This record gives sequence, C-alpha cells and structure tokens, in this order.
Amino acid sequence: MRAQEQPELQRIPGRGGAEPGQGWGGLRAALAHPDRDTADAAFTRLARQLLDPAAVGPADLIGPMEVLTGPPHPNRPRVALLLGLLAGEDATRSYLPGQIRDVFTERLAAPLRLLERPDTEQCLRTAVLYLLAHFPAHRDRILPVVARVADEHELARVRRCLTVPDLDDPACAAGIGRAWPSPEFWARLSPSPGPARTGAELADLWDAETAALLAYQGARAEHQVQQEIGWPELPDPPEFTGTVRPGAYRRLLEHDSTAGRHAELLRPASATVPGANWGGTVSVRDEDAYLRRNLRPAPGPVLDVACGAGRWTRVLAEQVGPERVLGLDSAAAVLEVARFAVPGVLFTEGDARALPFPDGFLGAANCSDALHVLPEPRRVIAEVSRCLHPAGTFTATTYRRGTRSFQRHFQRCHERVFGLRSFEPEELAVAFDEAGLDVVDSSGPGTFLFLTTRKRA
Repeated sequence: MRAQEQPELQRIPGRGGAEPGQGWGGLRAALAHPDRDTADAAFTRLARQLLDPAAVGPADLIGPMEVLTGPPHPNRPRVALLLGLLAGEDATRSYLPGQIRDVFTERLAAPLRLLERPDTEQCLRTAVLYLLAHFPAHRDRILPVVARVADEHELARVRRCLTVPDLDDPACAAGIGRAWPSPEFWARLSPSPGPARTGAELADLWDAETAALLAYQGARAEHQVQQEIGWPELPDPPEFTGTVRPGAYRRLLEHDSTAGRHAELLRPASATVPGANWGGTVSVRDEDAYLRRNLRPAPGPVLDVACGAGRWTRVLAEQVGPERVLGLDSAAAVLEVARFAVPGVLFTEGDARALPFPDGFLGAANCSDALHVLPEPRRVIAEVSRCLHPAGTFTATTYRRGTRSFQRHFQRCHERVFGLRSFEPEELAVAFDEAGLDVVDSSGPGTFLFLTTRKRA
C-alpha cells in the first residue's frame, strides 16, 4: 500500500476469518492455490494493492513472505520480483521500502535458504538475488550464501549493490564506471584515466551505476519468469525515481571505451535489457547479416550515421568498399578510434540532425544501435531522407517498447540511466512516412527492432 495515509481506510488484516479470496487470509491462500487462473488473479490483486498510488498505510507483508518461502508455486518468483521492485522505491513516497526491510530483517534466513536449496527453480533464484541486492544493511549475512550458489558475475553484481560507498576513498571513486554489467567483466581490463570529478558528481554516478545493475538483474529475472512461468496482466509499477541524470552513466562508459578495447565487449550486454536479448537470440553476426541483406545502395556514397567506434562502418566497407563509405558522429574522440579501426573510410564530425550533404547525395544510409540515443530522432530520419538518392535504402537497428508491465519498468530504468529511448514501430512508421520513406521491413524478436526503409521515388 502506498501514498499518504488515510485514517478512514483500515490496514489489511494479517490473519484469516475472511471468505476465500477476500481479505488478506483469503488472498494469501489464493496466491498459492493449485488452480493457475485463481493464483494468477490473486497475484494481480496483490500487485494492484501494493502498486496503487491511491492505496494507504502500512500493508501486511507477512503473507507474501510466506508464499515466497513456502512450497513450490509459480507465484514465488513473481512475489520476489514484486517485493524487490517495491523495496527500491523512493522511501519518501511510500511506506513499503521500510516495511519490506523490517520483514526481511526478521525473516532473512528463509530467502537465503531458498538460494541454497538444489530444487529452487532458476527464475526464483534470480528473482531472490534481485530482491536481496536491495539490503546493504545485511551484506555480511547475504554475501557468504550468494558466494556459494551464484556465478562470478551474479556474485559481483550483488556485492557491488550491497556496498555502501566511501567516495573519499580514491579506489572507490576509480571503480565507478567499472561495474556494469558486472564488476567481474572489468576485472581483466586495464582502466582508462577519466577526468577529475566532484563528490556530488561521484555520488550521482554511483547511484546511476547501482540503478543500472539492479535494472539488469531485475529485467533478467522478469525475463526468466516469463520464459518459465509467464505473467498475468499487471498494473504499471511506479516511475523510476532518483537523482540520476539521463545519459551521464553512458557518457562515462563511452569515455572508458574510447581506447577501442571495451566498446565491442560491452555491446552484447547493452542489448540485454532494452532488447530483451537475454538468450543471445540476436547475435552480432545476425546484426551484420541483416545489414548485408538489406542495404541496397543506389548511386552515391554510403553513410554510417552515429558510427561510433566504427563497428558497423567496417561491415559497410566490406560490402561496398571503404572508398565509398562515410562515417559521421558527434564525438571527435570516438572518431579517432574509428579511423584507426576502419582505414580508408572518410570520417567526419557532425550532427545527425543537420547532415553536411546536399539533397539526394547518398546512395544509402545506416544507423545501427544508435537511433535510440540520438536527440530528436524524427529530425534525424527527415535529414537522412533528404540526403538519400531516390530508391536509396536506410537501415537501422533499435529497440521497441516492452509490452509486459514489469518488463517495461526495468526497460524505463535502463533508459533513464543510459539516456536511451525505445519506440513503438507504429511511431517510427509515421516518422518514416512523413519523411518520404517506405518501410520495407520491420522485424526482430522480443524488443529488438530491425528496420529497412526505401526512399520514395
């Protein structure tokens, strides 16, 4: 129950005496009911009660805790994820973070035992790890158990989320930017020196990094629940809150990636939350193959829009020859990496909203893994269309918005931290149509979105 207390509404009773499905005793029984429809409806009701901004006062959370640690049931991982999501909510707006912490302080041994049971399903284990990562006060009890049951990346993520930072410690400050998607990922990579930062900026980046790790773990658990159990239709969780400045953490990672060592290594992880690509359904090879199949240049140069370090510029150069390819990006430092990585291509610094080319100059254009980062994507699309030769193609790789409630919540958290957006395909279709581009292909699994358009003659 959330928002401001209203005395005329009473706390949900903790014990029975209610009709089946009514009151807390009935809801608790329904959550663990063997009939799937009954259990799904009960979880939806629980989520509505706890997520409703008009609801009041303290809630009795003992029942969900008992369901979470009780006999195997599809609602166990769902409850773990719901409680973790609420535990991370802004404590100034809700009673629930404090209440959940109180319940877990008294009953922490039960979810820890769940982690160690060999018959605990994978989605429940992942959801419990996400939940426990919100409780730094119990770090000393949680980490020894996680170390026995989790892989090195899960352990590293949970350890980092449970760390209370000392930003006056140079080692702590130097570690910011070397934790996502897990600190273990960076263990064998040499650091790149970054600019000096103030204490307030370090605190903001620390909070952003923590939010990114929690969104990663929560989205992974949500995906596993969907794969193994499924989700009923649920209300939307609260909007992501906090002091995180959109895109600040992405810019920090990009600085550490400009040496050319890390950008391609980070790419698969960067597609997991927004693209729901947890199982590697879309590989880098698949992305390259899509570009090769669908790019059909008319006469003229081929432009890689927001080319970054040249990952897809190289694919274009292999297909049509480097002398025919142009790369454009707004970051001069990353273009130096691209020039080294793809010799023979002409790279230029510029704004994708105002391309430095005459009308009809380009034979084709590509924007892989960047449309969701660029400001004013509709203007970018219009500019690309202006510069395209009649019948030239424009290919792009980006992300569509998630359709499930909790999936979309974690996607929004990720977007906030990294300064990204996702799109509805219909929204992009309108932008393409207004720019004079016809959609030839709109495809991709999950929230991964491949696009090919052709300039209208």
